[in-house]
Amino acid sequence: MQVLDPLKRLKILDVAAALFAAQPFHKVLLSDVAEAAGVGKGTLYVYFKNKDDLYLSVLYNGFCQLIDQLQQKVDQNQQSPLENLQTVVREIVRFACQNPYLYELMRSVPWCQVTDNALWNGKRTELRALIEAIICRGVALGEFEDPHPELTARFIPHLVRSVMMDRELSSTPETISAHILRFACAALVPKPLDRM
Repeated sequence: MQVLDPLKRLKILDVAAALFAAQPFHKVLLSDVAEAAGVGKGTLYVYFKNKDDLYLSVLYNGFCQLIDQLQQKVDQNQQSPLENLQTVVREIVRFACQNPYLYELMRSVPWCQVTDNALWNGKRTELRALIEAIICRGVALGEFEDPHPELTARFIPHLVRSVMMDRELSSTPETISAHILRFACAALVPKPLDRM
């Protein structure tokens, strides 16, 4: 049995990320990835089942970086809950717009076939926990009203997903972010009459 080299896997992922970013998914050939990474095409199959698996692995690494960056920004900044929520929504939308093929894969690749589905679920849980914590802090400070922050924390990423699944979307990331925030704030921010 061949011993897997984590550095070689990371190099393949970095090269693949650059190729997927430079051209559409269908134009990226595994032979191009192998050549750019300085490995044989057969080596790719030691680390990844197929092109979809490679792409999902690239996206998972990007998603992990997104979650880590969000946690740092929210932890390091002494911003209001609303400002933190704005940061989270903008960054999720930015990631979604930079990785539109992820949403196409969600349609076509059964998630039971994804090698590391438990890892994806763990990261999704981290994202929901981060959003829930922001909302709970907003409720504690009186900036938000939400009897079920755990549900709202699920809604926000799914708002992004539902927009990105629309193949005829022509809105900019800024417009998408602003509208999702407007929608969320209409539900979260107490109305003046509610405060009486």
